[in-house]
Order: sequence, then C-alpha cells, then structure tokens
Amino acid sequence: MLTNEDLLQILKAQIATSVGGQASAQDAQAFIDLSVEQIAVLNMIRTETNIVTSRNLDSLDLGDPAMVAATEGTDPDSADVVAPTINRATLTPTEVLLAYDVTFDFLRKNIEGEMVNDSLNKLFAKRFGKDLVILAFNGDTSLGATSRLNKCKRILDGYYVQAAADASVHDYTISGNDYLGTIFPGMLAEMPKDYKDDRGQLAYFVSPDVYEEYAMQIGERVTALGDAILFGDKPLYFRNIQIVPVYQNPDGKILLTIKNNLAVGYGQNMTIGRDIYNRTRTVEVTITASVDAKYAVSDAVVLGSE
Repeated sequence: MLTNEDLLQILKAQIATSVGGQASAQDAQAFIDLSVEQIAVLNMIRTETNIVTSRNLDSLDLGDPAMVAATEGTDPDSADVVAPTINRATLTPTEVLLAYDVTFDFLRKNIEGEMVNDSLNKLFAKRFGKDLVILAFNGDTSLGATSRLNKCKRILDGYYVQAAADASVHDYTISGNDYLGTIFPGMLAEMPKDYKDDRGQLAYFVSPDVYEEYAMQIGERVTALGDAILFGDKPLYFRNIQIVPVYQNPDGKILLTIKNNLAVGYGQNMTIGRDIYNRTRTVEVTITASVDAKYAVSDAVVLGSE
C-alpha cells in the first residue's frame, strides 16, 4: 500500500502542478483514442479530430441510374450527364469543461505505483466518452439547467433534436413494444432502397432497455439463435442490421441510419490540467475541449419516436 510520501512523489513526478495547460496534439489524440476505445458506440460512428473552427461533412449522392449505351464518336446527351447531389453538414465544436476532485486517500487505496497517471486518464477518458454519447444523441439546447444530466445535454442539439426538425428525415411513430414483429420492420420500410443494399453498414441505435426487451423477444423463440441470445453474449441483429444500445438513450427514441452517417467532432485545442493541493489533500483535474455532433445525410436517417 502506498504511503503518503510515496503518493506525493508519484504525483509530483507525473502530474503538472501548474494551473491548466494545453495538451499537445499527441496527448489530446491519445485521450480521444482512449475515450473512443472504451465506449462501444463511439467505435462505430465517424470521428473527426483537430477541427480549427469548423469542418464540412460532404457526401455525394447518385440516386438515379447513370449508365446509358455508348455511341463511338458521339458525346452523351446532356440529359444523360448526371450531376451528383452534394449533401453538406458542418461540425462547429462548442467548448466544454469537465472538473473532478480526486482525494489522496482514494488514490492511495485504489492505485498502485507508477500507474497513477494511466489510471486517472482511463477513468476520465471513459467519463468524457459517456458524456459525449449523451450529448451527441440526446443534446437539447432548450432544456433548463435543472440537473447534472440536463446541464450536459443542453450544451448543443444532438441527433434526435436535429432529426425532429429536419423535413428530409423519415419519421416513424413507435407504438407498443413489439420490436421484432412491428417496430424494427416498420422503421426499415421507411429507409430508402439506396441505403438498404449494405445491411452491415446500418444500425438501430436504441436504449439499453429496448436492447434487453428485443433480446428477450429473440430468446423466446425456440431456435438455436434464441438459445445463443439467452445464454451467450451474441450481438443482436434484425435482418442483418446491428442493434446498438446507447448509454442514456430514452426508450421512446430509436435511430436507424448508416453508422458512418453519424459524426462527432473534436476541436483542435484541448487542455488537461492537474493541480495538487496538499492542504485539502486533493488533486483537481480540469479538462476543456470543444465538441460537436451531426449526421451527414438526412435521407439516410429514420427517426422512431413515440
């Protein structure tokens, strides 16, 4: 067990005592990578880093067939020359702050030797990632600061608020809880055919409770798959489309889209300050960053809501 002297030596060696401090590009990227690594949803969607002020998410859409018969020595008819549609969304990161107080006693009891810094980074990166998931999916600037959860969510509008205000998004009304027979097939029917070709790229983003309810519905079927769901740790799918549980997602909201259509963006500047206060026997950790979340193509989004 660490003595007080051992603890102070490790802290002084590994944690800067000056207030604040901009993280290097490598440190910032390492923190982001650690955050993404620990949160499954962030591993699936698109991540944009090192954004100075804004970054466009451009995608080309060739919705109609473009192939025609060729005639040697003759230009194609002007009506047969297809101009791609450019879809553009813009990530404009907003500054956020995360502040933690960690007591010497906690560090002494829970962290050994030279792992102090690594353990703290892993802990704070995971919390940062979970908060980012809350914000990206359920951010709502109209909320009041009535709770810690709302203080997080009101920073910016997330995917659900964006989709609800977007006339190009396909809406589906959720009724009941028959995900296998009604809700998932109903939402899939709303998805344009062009985006159904590669089912492996699509995902239903749901609440953890909806994920469990669907697992029970599959598990009730007297099949080998039902047994695997009940007794194993097999990922859930509907018609080859993955079902993804999202931390703090409400039960009455489901998003069906291409995984890479959802993006989170990180600004260029990140600070990670660690300050030691012997009198109060605490380490104050302050992280500042800039983040945003957008989807790129509205037509590739089906919003399910009650």
